[in-house]
Amino acid sequence: MNTQNISISSPGPVYRLLSYPLYLLWTLHALRHGFKHGLPRYLKLRMSGASGDDQQRIWVHASSVGEVRAVTPLVQALLQEGEKILFTSFTATGYLAIQNGFADSVSSSVIPFEHRWHCRRFFQRHRIRLALVVETELWPELLYQARKRDITLVLVNARLSAKSLQAGRYVRALLSRTLGYFEGILARNSKDRTALLSMGVSADRIEIAGNLKAYVTATPQQSRLIDRDYLLLASSHKDEEQQFLQACPAELKHYLLVLAPRHPDRSAAIQSQIESLGMSFAVRSKAQTIDQDTEVYLADTLGELDSLMAHARVVIMGGSFDTTGGHNLLEPAALGCAIITGASDSNIVEDIEMLGLNQGVLQVESMTACWQAITRLINHPQEALALGREAQSRLEQQAGIVHGYMTAVRSWL
Repeated sequence: MNTQNISISSPGPVYRLLSYPLYLLWTLHALRHGFKHGLPRYLKLRMSGASGDDQQRIWVHASSVGEVRAVTPLVQALLQEGEKILFTSFTATGYLAIQNGFADSVSSSVIPFEHRWHCRRFFQRHRIRLALVVETELWPELLYQARKRDITLVLVNARLSAKSLQAGRYVRALLSRTLGYFEGILARNSKDRTALLSMGVSADRIEIAGNLKAYVTATPQQSRLIDRDYLLLASSHKDEEQQFLQACPAELKHYLLVLAPRHPDRSAAIQSQIESLGMSFAVRSKAQTIDQDTEVYLADTLGELDSLMAHARVVIMGGSFDTTGGHNLLEPAALGCAIITGASDSNIVEDIEMLGLNQGVLQVESMTACWQAITRLINHPQEALALGREAQSRLEQQAGIVHGYMTAVRSWL
């Protein structure tokens, strides 16, 4: 890849001026976010960061839990080769996932406020030889300060959201400048490569390396949280839960309907919707028990989705019956689940292609069609089993992805 002419122009005076009035908002958000997710010192970490040491490290940064999980096999491979790692997240839940997954084998923290002083201090406290930034974590000031210190930046599992591609002129120019800080970009697929090219990234800095989220190791046995047979609506968004419950046909009402919203802080609103439908329900965050009369179980917690997916008769992925664009299908596929997703698929086109439409995943046009598909899978359990096995098998064929990423990363080491 080309290592010359890497842009190191600053984010610009307008962006930096914005950091001053936003500072109070960042502080209040960090305070609330930390307490909400069980990490009271989140604000302190964003302002001061974790203590550094004299060891040279590879810095790996991922936004939240999903990205932390995606890059974990790559981090483990680097550790096995004797590398020292600084692993950071943007969210409190991502930070806790790093600590739970790695304990003291890595140095962990969250990224600083997007303010010049905090970003400078971050790099003064840590000796970094290479930075691996996951997916869309494009923080202009932070990455500029890294490049200013001659830290090699590599974007891994690279993608650009539809929102970024459709942004206004100023935002697109800022993103283009930020992408210019990266010496190498390891993209998921040709579609992502095309999107990056449209943002002005030179072709010789992009390599298609595959989707890290498609890498599957042996799936650990997931504990069963619910004794009854159930159907799971996972990662749902506003109004999807109500659509799902209202469309349930009478002949399937003996199945427990489990809702695992994408944002558990919507729990109170979802409870009100269930009450308005006259359905009996239990709430996991309140430790309410499930009996034979319970119709709906609201799993408004974090960190339990894999266990809920693993034992569901069918997994219906949310964010696909509104305009969100769908959510990661590879996690339920890794568990061998029978998966149904809706028509909104801008985020998961590659997932559907990888798993095979009507082979490893079913895609439907509406919630009514979704329930028709659910009914068919329940009445033909062998079809549901084959659907899950095909999805899992296709993921297992991606086992070489981490090896490919390691080969690419070694070229910068």
